[in-house]
Amino acid sequence: MNTAQKTYDHFSRVSASYRKMRTTDKEPIIFIRESLKNLHDVKAADVGCGAGRYDLLLFQNLNKLHLTCIDINDSMLQEASNYLKSHGFRNFQTIKANANEIPLERNSLDCIFTFNAIHHFDFVAFLKKSSEVISEDGTIFIYTRLRSQNSRNIWGQYFPSFSKTETRLHELDEMESWIQSNGRLKLGTIKRFKYKRTSTLERLVEKVKGKHYSTFSLYENNALNESLKTFQKNIITRFPDVRQIKWCDENILLILKLK
Repeated sequence: MNTAQKTYDHFSRVSASYRKMRTTDKEPIIFIRESLKNLHDVKAADVGCGAGRYDLLLFQNLNKLHLTCIDINDSMLQEASNYLKSHGFRNFQTIKANANEIPLERNSLDCIFTFNAIHHFDFVAFLKKSSEVISEDGTIFIYTRLRSQNSRNIWGQYFPSFSKTETRLHELDEMESWIQSNGRLKLGTIKRFKYKRTSTLERLVEKVKGKHYSTFSLYENNALNESLKTFQKNIITRFPDVRQIKWCDENILLILKLK
């Protein structure tokens, strides 16, 4: 089974519990809200929307948002739709599509968002299609983590082979080069985020077993179980109180505009 199929199957399995397992950061949404404060109506798409955890925040923070939720996974799209409707939002549509397609009209959107999903895309193809779909004054927001940031978090430091297994993430210079090669886009703002996290070891183990990062789905079962045992030993050795494990997560937000 190839990596793409493993990833699809992983997201189908975890779709119902995904929002519970993952941490959703409000800070980039607040930053985006400030960037778009002069737009009285926002037509946008969230590409790789998953179970809709960031979509709810977008509706709660942006002016008169009409949102197209795009994902390749049927289960995730259903979860996103149910989630938004359960909070009283109806001004959206869901589309099953590859991130490189974005089957919307040219120049039809004010914004395209993607949150912690760009490493699942063909970055160059995504940029090409996004640059066609946004309007002349449109904006592309890419929220992600870099390979180097990934290596410094709790998993990169203490979970065996986590950084080596997660080969899909990019570095900033790579993304800058791809943006430049697009020809139609320019990179405006680069915003870095650093979050102080606290967790219990029990909760971290639960996240691994629930495969809250798709990285864990890339391990064979025996290898994952052995790595989890080593991870627990590493945490117990490094942190005197396993009820108060503290570390920092890092992310980056790229804001792109048409030239």
